[in-house]
Amino acid sequence: MTATATATATSSSTALRSASDDSFERVRWGRAGAVYDLIVTVGFATPVTASLLLALTRSLHEALNLQGAQLPELDPTALMFTSMFGTAVTMWAIARILRPEARFIAIDTIGRAVFSLWMIWALLNGQSATIVVFLIGEVTWLILQLSGLLRLRRR
Repeated sequence: MTATATATATSSSTALRSASDDSFERVRWGRAGAVYDLIVTVGFATPVTASLLLALTRSLHEALNLQGAQLPELDPTALMFTSMFGTAVTMWAIARILRPEARFIAIDTIGRAVFSLWMIWALLNGQSATIVVFLIGEVTWLILQLSGLLRLRRR
């Protein structure tokens, strides 16, 4: 390649990069947060596995004599909605594993903030302290993903 061709290619590449949306750049911690979500939520994706996980959570609440109300046993309709949530979050996690782009991680980071608020609301309204485990995960990944987004923005 000649020096002129190289300079033209470089300036074109720079122009395209600056004109492009940064959402296609990968965000640090984005894929890891998605893997965490997949591990935590895949068990809620079916009524059978959700029922087993909720029973395990009830047993943990009782064994540790935790504060707050014991999780109730869910009827088939409540398990259906729980499984719909589990399926949606599992699919969203897979999408972010495959494409950990800034726009997806930004949406997920906002979602983590909202989920954290809902968990705090539940705790303040007397629900099982087992929720704290999920809250710690949400806040941790919110902070890590936000740091990755801010780092990307500084570039």
